[in-house]
Amino acid sequence: MNYNTGYANTQAGYQGGASYNTRAASPPLSYHFLPRQRLNTLLLVHSLSSFLIGLIGYLNPSAAMLFFSMESSREIGVGRILTRLFCSLIFAQGIMIWRARKINDGEVKRAFILAYFVCFLCSTVALVLEHASNQGIVDGKFFGVMKIVVMMALTVGYGWFTFFQPPVVYSLSGQRAY
Repeated sequence: MNYNTGYANTQAGYQGGASYNTRAASPPLSYHFLPRQRLNTLLLVHSLSSFLIGLIGYLNPSAAMLFFSMESSREIGVGRILTRLFCSLIFAQGIMIWRARKINDGEVKRAFILAYFVCFLCSTVALVLEHASNQGIVDGKFFGVMKIVVMMALTVGYGWFTFFQPPVVYSLSGQRAY
């Protein structure tokens, strides 16, 4: 199939992921899973999720009760402010990730990926240890378990790009980045 939908793609032809003109039709779903687009897809999904979670948590901080057990009104108040602070950071992280998708410097992008791998690895270990201690802080119902599963998925996703992807994946231009 040939997806010549924009001027740039008409001139050079569809290069199987080298570039896609977003002013015209949306690319097919398979485009997002091409080797050169997988990192961009991970960053896109992560940024959109961060926007959504940050906004929901900031506007409705009582949603934290889905993840953590809070019994007294004081604990609920502390949980509310901590949730708003944390969700502000999550929303800001979404902005950083959204903008990082356009960075063409491979070393800067690799630094982002490594930092997120370490962040999600430590977060996953902390959540699993707290969940395993069974002290009643981390709620073990559906949302508590899903939180751990999502953190594990992010750890695996960023770990894949940290350890198993060639340097060319980090550059938008297709030139080797070391």
